[in-house]
Amino acid sequence: MLVGVAIVLVLAVNVFRAVADVLQPLVPGISPSASASESREPEPVVEPAEPGETNPGLPPRTWEELPGPDSTDPDWKTLQQSAIYAQPVPLLEGCPEPELAYDMGDLERIATGQMECIQAAFKPIQAALGYSTDDIPIYFYEGRSVDTPCGQVSAPALYCSTQGGAIYFGEDSLNGASWMDFGVKDVTGHEYGHHLQAQSGMFQAEYAVGQGGNESARRIELQATCWGYAMMAHDPTQSVGEASLVEFEQYLRATIEDGIHGSKDSMAYWGIRGLYSADMGNCNTWTVAPEDVD
Repeated sequence: MLVGVAIVLVLAVNVFRAVADVLQPLVPGISPSASASESREPEPVVEPAEPGETNPGLPPRTWEELPGPDSTDPDWKTLQQSAIYAQPVPLLEGCPEPELAYDMGDLERIATGQMECIQAAFKPIQAALGYSTDDIPIYFYEGRSVDTPCGQVSAPALYCSTQGGAIYFGEDSLNGASWMDFGVKDVTGHEYGHHLQAQSGMFQAEYAVGQGGNESARRIELQATCWGYAMMAHDPTQSVGEASLVEFEQYLRATIEDGIHGSKDSMAYWGIRGLYSADMGNCNTWTVAPEDVD
């Protein structure tokens, strides 16, 4: 799944971050010509989730309520009580169908379409919160590193928050994108989740409270994963039934545990929790105990 490094550049009073996410190599025994997604039995078609509702295609599951905020520190309040948490997960309309990406042409076509529908869906929320509604650019690069306004970064995919934000997809993104047909949706939603965090002031606040520590970095990453899967559950093109749930968890547990992006258990917990999220606050990783973001 997603692993990587976070690079933080402090310039004057601004914190600019490049968040790099590295896809797990293909699971042994699964080739692009025999992917898990292609062998899946079709699932019953159900009505998609509406904004602020849980996807009706998901099997019933009870989730514990997240703890409330417990800090009066301004930075912790930014993280624990962000205004975005009260917003519903929007319906993503006009997204491309789930599809395996085998080359850079596939990746650019699918990711561009997915970004268009995500950015359109979040504009009303951004406007309501006073955030910029400008589309952020996406770039595609060959090789394992790319020069960005945040510096040179070696990673298959990343978000750079400076100059309003941008998302970068490298050719190594094809590892996951050629394994599961929702792989591009996973990465795109995760990276756009980082953009929402940047707009909410979370990057600056996380740097202040964490001082580069791994626990706060994991909270940032697991929240972005949770939001990414919440987006997929509100994407009418994406199946989220029993069989898909098994694949989602398999994909999430394929993470390489690097101390920054979360353990296999944490990735699976927050990703699946995202699927069951009706509002953005259901992905609040900032009020839970450290062992819940290990």
